[in-house]
Amino acid sequence: MQNKKKWLRWILLTVVVMALAGGAVFYYVMTAQFADTTSEKPAYSISAMDLLAEFQLNDSAANRKYTEQIVAVSGLVSEVEGADTSATVKFVDTLTGSYLIFDFQSGVSRKAAALQPGDSVTLKGSCSGSIYSRLRNAHMISFKRSIIVE
Repeated sequence: MQNKKKWLRWILLTVVVMALAGGAVFYYVMTAQFADTTSEKPAYSISAMDLLAEFQLNDSAANRKYTEQIVAVSGLVSEVEGADTSATVKFVDTLTGSYLIFDFQSGVSRKAAALQPGDSVTLKGSCSGSIYSRLRNAHMISFKRSIIVE
């Protein structure tokens, strides 16, 4: 009986410690702060069409190179989608259907929503990597925490 109580205490202690550790990890992830992209120096500066071509040539190598890196991308805006507090800007390769999509930091969204298709612009953001669609035979490369470089 005494041995059984010892095991129950150890199991209970282990569960409590694991729950505390899990809670700490959850809190850290949910409250993580990122540096403002404005103050970040880009690891790469590239044209939108060259970046799309690089992902189409070798998706795996391009993902290793650009994912979680700050990248400055220049090109002609293809599409702009604005909502109340957010905006997205796309650079689309009309031949392949592949595209880059930028999601903007709060405070920059209004400026981004004011962009028009055909505008020449340089955007800087953290690359989230690409997703390949076999159905569309195209790549979608997304960027988060983006800003307009002026």
